Amino acid sequence: MNEKPKWLEKLVNLPDVNANIKLFGGHKQYVPYGWIAERETHFVFEVMFILEGKQQTVFEGRTYIFSTGDIVLIPPGNSHENSCVSEEGMEYFCAHFDIDDPMVQQSLLMYCSILLQPDNPEYRTIQEILTSYVNLLDYSKFTIKEKLMVERLLIELVMGLLEYAEQEQIKVEHSDNTSLVLAKSIADTIQLNFRAFTERPTDENRLLLSIDYVADSLNISKSTMLKVFKKVYSISPKKYLDQLKYNEAKFLLHQPKLSVGEIAEVIGYQNASHFSRQFKQWSHYSPIDYRKNKENEH
Repeated sequence: MNEKPKWLEKLVNLPDVNANIKLFGGHKQYVPYGWIAERETHFVFEVMFILEGKQQTVFEGRTYIFSTGDIVLIPPGNSHENSCVSEEGMEYFCAHFDIDDPMVQQSLLMYCSILLQPDNPEYRTIQEILTSYVNLLDYSKFTIKEKLMVERLLIELVMGLLEYAEQEQIKVEHSDNTSLVLAKSIADTIQLNFRAFTERPTDENRLLLSIDYVADSLNISKSTMLKVFKKVYSISPKKYLDQLKYNEAKFLLHQPKLSVGEIAEVIGYQNASHFSRQFKQWSHYSPIDYRKNKENEH
């Protein structure tokens, strides 16, 4: 490859983009009263838009009722069961999406609750994007033009969710809700500790991955941390840490020069076999198979 000219080095360049965003399973469906989608766990984000009726969702042991117009965002790795609880039936739109950028994943995990809040300025934008997806389903045939529209809307959806997350972060910074502020502080500490460990994965730093260490650093009991965190996020702090590990592992598996053993070490596993078993539980693929599948997509 030719050496970059000196004059070109002085210019401001747009960043290279390889976000690897993927949408799949997008569909609209009417279901009758009593319909149940059996309990399942996705290792990608699931977004649901309730078009009409009421849906009951059991998520990590908690029960939610969602109504017409609600937007639901279920994070990766969390078991859930959906059912129709309105006598007139229910219509919904559902899609799954994945993005391999760990920083984007972390932002959505930290600031996007399972039920998106209509008072957030970005809520309307996200609603309009999902409505556009629903309208696209009226096409009986998808040409390259419609396929590109689907891809464009996916980028807009992720951007909308990121802007939603930024607005929620501002709310937290100005909130006097002690539970909310503490839960976000716990999540932020877990995230910062994990990032510090991945940058320097040594035995001395392994303590950073301990949930007990997080509680001690915040001067709260482990039971208080668990109670407050689950109240806000509906998952445990350990589950949140596992999500961060999984996101980072996916990102690192895109780096062909890194071995599975090296990736295991970076995210906190001393044994590559243990990491491989855990990654298969997360994604249903071994790290090697996951890497091969991603290579075949390109």
